[in-house]
Amino acid sequence: MPNKTISVPDDVVPIIESLGVPFSRWVTDQLRRHAAVSAMSFGQQLLVDAELAGGQRPTRSDAVEVGERMERSAPW
Repeated sequence: MPNKTISVPDDVVPIIESLGVPFSRWVTDQLRRHAAVSAMSFGQQLLVDAELAGGQRPTRSDAVEVGERMERSAPW
């Protein structure tokens, strides 16, 4: 696979150097974690978002209703 080059601000370089692993491996691990998390269903994502927001966890029917409402109003 070809190497990809990215530019980062100077203040980020010390953070990258402190990771303790090659930056390319760290990025790859982060992307894999993101892909695993984003493989959740839309309802699961709503529940996780609600927990992260610190609010009361919505019921399954509430999550479905919100998802349907969002889908109806989406531009696609």
